[in-house]
Amino acid sequence: MDLTKSIESLLVKIEKKFSSNKIKGADIINITQSKQLNLLIIKNLYDQWTENFENNKIKYFDYESLDVVNASENMMNTLSNNISIDLNDFKSLLSNSLEDLVQLTAYPKDFIKRDLISSGLYDEEKLEKKSKYFKYYSELFVILINQMRENNELSLKASEIINYIDDITIDINDSLIKETCEIIGCEKEELFDKIEEKQSDYYSFFTLSNNEVDNLILEASTKETFEEAANLVLRNLKNDHEKKITNKDIRSLLHKLKDSNSLPT
Repeated sequence: MDLTKSIESLLVKIEKKFSSNKIKGADIINITQSKQLNLLIIKNLYDQWTENFENNKIKYFDYESLDVVNASENMMNTLSNNISIDLNDFKSLLSNSLEDLVQLTAYPKDFIKRDLISSGLYDEEKLEKKSKYFKYYSELFVILINQMRENNELSLKASEIINYIDDITIDINDSLIKETCEIIGCEKEELFDKIEEKQSDYYSFFTLSNNEVDNLILEASTKETFEEAANLVLRNLKNDHEKKITNKDIRSLLHKLKDSNSLPT
């Protein structure tokens, strides 16, 4: 399985479909034969816009004001109707989304947890919007919404949503495996053979369960700075890790956390 070759092959097909060098918003929903890949492309576009908006906030304005919230939503709706992507720029978007597709296919629970942790609070409407990006796992969001209703919860922190998900069985979806293999051009066995195995050696550093460690790392990845993320991890290490930050394995874990999430120092 060679993702680079798969991307190049997809780009050739896409270039043939469009007489201009621009891809419009209406094109993306059917840009490839994989419905799930197309949805991930749209999700990544939205995520980039959200990240850009958050990164450019300045302290002189009340961004929680209802007027500002409505205005930002209206602007996003307007922008979504005016998407125009150069084919060269689309390549990186397609590449990231194809990697996401592989991860979602192989590790659906982990992928969805990582995706959800990036936001602070979730209410029913927000979960419903998020569910639209996951063709084969929309039922999971129905379960989460029903659980909120049963507990009379108007909203939940992302970390609380993650805890709910830990108690839900999320199986690998055979239809998604078939769809992913077809778009990449590989067999099921090849798909799973080539996926990097999860690193679990750092679980022994903590007194927490594996799920709790995964959630801790997810929470650390949402911190604004590497220092905040590192402090959270270090506070939860076993007491016998006296050297902590000087321990080679722990330093490796922290550097991996920093690099994978581009956390500023």
